[in-house]
Amino acid sequence: MNLIDILFLLLFVGSLIAGYFQGMIRQAILLVTLYLSLVLASLYYTSVGLWLVKTFSADRFVGQYVGFTLVLFFCFLSLSAAGLYTFRYAHLPGGLRHLDHAGGMILGMLLGTFIIGTFAAVLYNMMIVRGGARIDLPLMRWLGDSVATSFVLQYFARDLLSLVYSILDPILPQAAQIIFMAQ
Repeated sequence: MNLIDILFLLLFVGSLIAGYFQGMIRQAILLVTLYLSLVLASLYYTSVGLWLVKTFSADRFVGQYVGFTLVLFFCFLSLSAAGLYTFRYAHLPGGLRHLDHAGGMILGMLLGTFIIGTFAAVLYNMMIVRGGARIDLPLMRWLGDSVATSFVLQYFARDLLSLVYSILDPILPQAAQIIFMAQ
């Protein structure tokens, strides 16, 4: 078990705890914003990737992966902030408080699995598939070795993310396959 495994497990446990304390309504809002962010990232990753290739002389696939991740990240942050601010006082009534916590924990688990799986897939594709581990810098070699030997990263990227994709495939745009089908 390496540092990436420990970080991913801590992020997963953190998503469970955050889901428990935030409740079902806020977690549902975050899942909707994640879906909208995924749609926007699927639409605009080629433009951002092309800009990254021209600006930083990057490889086309690296530019697309980084562009997809950047658009997904910034859209998720901005839409989440707007959605959570709008529904900041929404919660289930007192008698349903335990259901709110349990549902929030389940939705937090789904949200955490998707976020960690997406990040794991991007790391795996950048470091292993596209050869980022061969860059002659100590940090990149260490990161490449950690990604290659990480069991948790491969489990999230290959097994759990493909399970989430099989569920979401009917409602996802076709361009979202860059992150899901690149395994």
